[in-house]
Amino acid sequence: MSVKYLLHKGVGAKRLQLRLFRIAVDGFTPMEKHEHEHEVYMLGGTASVRGGDKEAMINAGSVIFIPSNEDHQFRNIGNEPVEFLCTKETTATVNKNR
Repeated sequence: MSVKYLLHKGVGAKRLQLRLFRIAVDGFTPMEKHEHEHEVYMLGGTASVRGGDKEAMINAGSVIFIPSNEDHQFRNIGNEPVEFLCTKETTATVNKNR
C-alpha cells in the first residue's frame, strides 16, 4: 500500500488532508479506528471495505463515509491495483458538546 499526500499543511490546507491511496493486488490497509472521519472516492479497481460490522464491495465511482471511531479496512479483491482519494481531518473540529 502507498499513500501520496496531495493537499496538506505544506501547501496551505490547514484543516484537511487529501491523500491518494494505492493498494496492490491482494494488498490491504491496516484495520484501524481513530477520532477523525474519512470521506473516500474510489478511482479504480475493486475493493472490499469493512466499516464497523458491515462489509461492502466497491469500485470506481463509489463514495464511502467512515465516521469517527469506527473500525475500518480496505482490501483489494480484484486483479488490478485499487486507487482512491481519502480526506483526513488535521485539527479537532468536532464539538463534543453538541
